[in-house]
Amino acid sequence: MYELRKYHGDRVQSLTYDDDKIAFSVGILSPGEYQFGAIKKELFTVTSGAISAWVEDLDTWTTYRKGEEFSIPSHKNFNLKVDEISSYICYYE
Repeated sequence: MYELRKYHGDRVQSLTYDDDKIAFSVGILSPGEYQFGAIKKELFTVTSGAISAWVEDLDTWTTYRKGEEFSIPSHKNFNLKVDEISSYICYYE
């Protein structure tokens, strides 16, 4: 049900919950740029700081600040970039 995940040398960490009815994670990103792949559609809400996102097949970076949302389509690679410690909640559809 709960799983602690660490990525990129522990610079990105998330606590994930999944009970087959709802799946989400809350996470913290240290300053840097990170590459991920989405299996399911992911809906992010920035909870502190700012997160810049680049999605495969799109040519631009977009920055999202506290309270703003963005989504990543399923089966797409994406990059996240932060200049300061930032956090999020992400729902998986």
